[in-house]
Amino acid sequence: MKSPGSPVAPSTSRLFNLPPVQLLAVSCCLAFLFPVRGADKPEARATPAPKRVVIPKLRGELKVDGDLNEAVWSQAALLSPFVLNESSAPEREKTAVRVWYDDSALYLGWICTDADIQATFTARDSKFWEEEVVEFFVTAGTLDRYFELQWNPLGGVFDAIIDNQINAQGISTNFTGDWSFTARGMKSAVLLKGTAANSNDRDELWQAEVMIPFADMGVAAPKAKSVWRGNFYRFNRTKSLPPELLSWSPTRLPGFHQPSRFGYLEFGE
Repeated sequence: MKSPGSPVAPSTSRLFNLPPVQLLAVSCCLAFLFPVRGADKPEARATPAPKRVVIPKLRGELKVDGDLNEAVWSQAALLSPFVLNESSAPEREKTAVRVWYDDSALYLGWICTDADIQATFTARDSKFWEEEVVEFFVTAGTLDRYFELQWNPLGGVFDAIIDNQINAQGISTNFTGDWSFTARGMKSAVLLKGTAANSNDRDELWQAEVMIPFADMGVAAPKAKSVWRGNFYRFNRTKSLPPELLSWSPTRLPGFHQPSRFGYLEFGE
C-alpha cells in the first residue's frame, strides 16, 4: 500500500504512445520524482583528506606542571583550530595543541578555552568522555592497533590499547580496548583557570602538559621523515548547550575510532 502523497509513475504502455515532446517532458518529471539511488548517501560525498603536521625535534628544559611557560613550547608545532568531528563545523570554544619531540619522548601541550569546566572523575581509566576530556590516538604501525590516551581537567589519566576491525572501505566495524595497559613512564599535569564542576561561575581555560616516552609505546625514537598516524580530540561540554565532539583531523564519520581518518604525523629533523 502506498503512503499518502507518494508519487505514482505513469503506465509504461501509455508512455510509448506519447509524441516525442511529451515523452521528453514525462522523462524529466520522472527524473525529478525518482532520483538515482545512492546519489545522496554520505559515502558518495567528497571527504577532505586527513590533515598532516610536521612535528619538530627540539631540545629544552621542561617541568611537567601544566604551565607551558618554557621557551621550547613556543617552537612546537601548533594544531588549531579544532572542528566538530562529523561535520567540520567550527568549534564553540578554542582548542589548541602544541607538539614536539626529542630522543626519548613525545610532548603535548593542550590549551582548552572553557567557560564551564565540567569534571569530577579522578581515578585512572575512568569514563572521562562522559564529562570533559582531551584525547590522543596514535600508532607507529598498522591502523588496526593503536594507543588511546586521555587527560581530564582534574588530572585524571586514561590509557589503553585499541584493536579495531576495519572493512574494505576503511570504516571501523568494531573495536575492543585493553584497559590493563599502563603507560608507566608517562607524566602529565593540569593547570586550571577556573573551578571544575561548578556551572554557576564562569571559567577561563584548562591546560594539560604531557610527556609520553617512546618506550611506553614499545618503539624507539622515530627517525626524521618517518610518519605515524594519529588524531587529537576533545569532549567539550557547557551547561544548557549540546556537547561538542571535536577533532583536529575530523573523521567525518560517527565516533573517534576511525583510524583510516587519522592525520599524518611526520617527524622533523
